[in-house]
Amino acid sequence: MNRHKVAITSPSFPPEIEREILKDVAEVVITDKDISTEEGLLSFAGDASALMLGSLEPVTKRVIDNMPNLKVLARYGIGLDNVDIAAATQRGVVVTNDPDYALEEVADHAFTLSLSLTRRIVKIDRMMRQGKSGLEIKKAVEPIHANSSLTFGLLGLGNIARRVATRATALGFRVVSFDPWVPRAEFGLIGVERMGTVEDLLKESDVISVHVPLGPKTRHMLSVREFGLMKKTAFIVNTSRGPVIDQAALYDALKAGTIAGAGLDVFEIEPLPADDPIRELDNVVITPHLAWYSEESHKRVRLDISHAVHDVLLGKRPEFVANPEVYAAKQGA
Repeated sequence: MNRHKVAITSPSFPPEIEREILKDVAEVVITDKDISTEEGLLSFAGDASALMLGSLEPVTKRVIDNMPNLKVLARYGIGLDNVDIAAATQRGVVVTNDPDYALEEVADHAFTLSLSLTRRIVKIDRMMRQGKSGLEIKKAVEPIHANSSLTFGLLGLGNIARRVATRATALGFRVVSFDPWVPRAEFGLIGVERMGTVEDLLKESDVISVHVPLGPKTRHMLSVREFGLMKKTAFIVNTSRGPVIDQAALYDALKAGTIAGAGLDVFEIEPLPADDPIRELDNVVITPHLAWYSEESHKRVRLDISHAVHDVLLGKRPEFVANPEVYAAKQGA
């Protein structure tokens, strides 16, 4: 059997799991070089049969067309906005991901960011470290309202958002959502009130947690107009994709007090530049795209994606295929 080359673009872990699962079919290589450009990616992985990647690598049509041995693109995670799926399908390349990956972790993170904002936890912590008195801190952070008096809005009602809804409901929030792709009856089944429009959601909510995929219709779907519709006391949380929010407009809204605060795990540019002005705001809680992380989720996604690559290299169909047309074309050939 000819041995394949499997290229892993993340240098953040030693690939023992991947090498163990793929040892009978492939040589696994990893890099710590810059793969944030087409040239860097092709220099490292141009002759690979499989590319195991994260969320930042530009897997464009040019990259795909210049990888002659490529059979499978395997994403460590859910989102595929950095992969040209149409180009992969045209080439007969299987695209696989892990739709069940880190659902609980991201839901926990989104809800934790939300509570850190509504309870002003980070600001209170900072003031405590500055030696401020309890009375000074109370005056600085008031008013804080009970969960039962607040409306928790979910923009999108997919797998992660539904888990956030469960957490918010359990802690007493009224939970509402807008998602035009979810049948009306499903909202009631999970105890969530359906909003008829995005505008309704923005006007009604005290906290808005964003859970939509990134695409042409969702890029910058939250910008100047949308922030102007929100309550001045409202908070926005984003654990989906950075470019869903117009970050420059968000900065202006936070700086001007158009909205009260934000909790962000994702950004328009990642890693977040050291000089990005969003870092200067004291009404923002930021984390470095780590909502996915737990030891358990990290191990599981590596196992799942390694098995998927193994299946493709052996001519089998993996459990999750983002472009099933590839198999339809092969059957019709």
